[in-house]
Amino acid sequence: IEQTATLTIRKDTEGPVFSGLSNMTVTKNSSVNYTKGVKAVDAREGTCEFTVNSDSVNIGQAGTYYATYTSSDSKGNTTTYKRKITVKHDSTDVASLVKEISSQCGNGVEEIRDYVRTKITYGHSYGDGDPVWYGFTNWTGNCYVHALCFQALLQNKGYETKLIWTTDKTHYWNMVKINGSWKHMDSTPDRNHRKISIMNDEQRLSTLSGRTWDRSAWPASN
Repeated sequence: IEQTATLTIRKDTEGPVFSGLSNMTVTKNSSVNYTKGVKAVDAREGTCEFTVNSDSVNIGQAGTYYATYTSSDSKGNTTTYKRKITVKHDSTDVASLVKEISSQCGNGVEEIRDYVRTKITYGHSYGDGDPVWYGFTNWTGNCYVHALCFQALLQNKGYETKLIWTTDKTHYWNMVKINGSWKHMDSTPDRNHRKISIMNDEQRLSTLSGRTWDRSAWPASN
């Protein structure tokens, strides 16, 4: 018995597939191993060699960059992948950012407060462990972020200020020393906190919807 079979020879057009290229977060000025845990595997040839071009990554400056990974099989099929590299900021970066932002607002306490209140929209984030950086780079955050951003600008301008919060920690704001006296100021963009600009204790209490703060923990404001 004779039978005829059809043999189709397909051209190999598929390049290697990368694995282990999740986003990477690194510390400034650290030594980065770009190849750790990374593989390039071809479906027909198995593991292939690959190269990494990290020339665009500035490890000495906080920011978001991309490293390019390239691998080819013996047939010349090439795969290219860009990996996101985030260089984490440090305290020096935060100080520089606050100084830069500070140059964009006025010097009066109300001008500074209004800058924070209008520029940073209200959100539910506490700032991912770094509220000042978060607030001034994402331009959003909750009352905690607003208060600490306000505090950072006040301190940069030379004002004495304290972070203060309700006993249940559902709201944060600032106490600022103005003309030798401590006053309450709130930079959260909420209409209830806009009622009075610079407040003493009783005025502050009237805007907190039944909440209060530990009077023994902060200076009195008359």
